[in-house]
Amino acid sequence: GGTMIQVLDTMTNLGPVIDFCVVDLERQGQGQVVCCSGAFKDGSLRIMRNGIGIDEHASVALPSIKGMWALRNGSDAVHDVALVLTFMHETRVLAMRGEELEEADPGGLDARAKTLLCTNMLGETILQVCVSQVTLVAAASLAPLATWHPPPGRH
Repeated sequence: GGTMIQVLDTMTNLGPVIDFCVVDLERQGQGQVVCCSGAFKDGSLRIMRNGIGIDEHASVALPSIKGMWALRNGSDAVHDVALVLTFMHETRVLAMRGEELEEADPGGLDARAKTLLCTNMLGETILQVCVSQVTLVAAASLAPLATWHPPPGRH
């Protein structure tokens, strides 16, 4: 009763990939894919390099991520310095502190709501769009600059 099949290698299933972005975390000019993968309690944030196969560098257990955006601290910045992660009812900011990716103060960004879009804009600013408001903050400090709310009943 021998078998004709032999397992040579196994690979981690990253599916389903909910969202991803390409960032240069090591500041060496080589983009790495940061993806929100998995589902429910098994969801995770994974960092992958270009190349054949998957070499996992880090994994952060953050279930139910709904979106992710990489941000720079100004228009002249060469590298992304923060990741904005959105969940069903909140938004979090992760930033590089030396070699570590850690949760950071969201500053003027609305952390109590799901973010629909968060992006760098001209004029050294970051725009965050949520269901109930649009916020503009300074890219370097995340200090609030302006907020717009839709008219009542017009979300």
